[in-house]
Amino acid sequence: MKVNKSFSRDPKGSAGVVINQIHDMQATIASAVEEQTATTNEIARNIAEAAQGGAEISKGISEVATAMRSTAEGADQTRQAAAELARMAAELGKLVDCFIESAAGPAV
Repeated sequence: MKVNKSFSRDPKGSAGVVINQIHDMQATIASAVEEQTATTNEIARNIAEAAQGGAEISKGISEVATAMRSTAEGADQTRQAAAELARMAAELGKLVDCFIESAAGPAV
């Protein structure tokens, strides 16, 4: 079995280089994990804001639908009132005609 004499003579040499490389890799990985965590948190925040915006839009649409139903009901009530007013005007016209005929007396 061959023994790496440079390693055995200088234990700090090769092992130190490897340890430094491992340390550098760990630092790089830790930095990447930190960046990914920040990015993931940002994505989660954006999704939460989008969901909130969607809920507000849904609420707004619901309020518009309610207002439209109310407007439609008001329009229907206005139509019914206008029809009743037209019927009353026709009846009043007939009464006025009868009054004029009775006030004028019999035709000679």
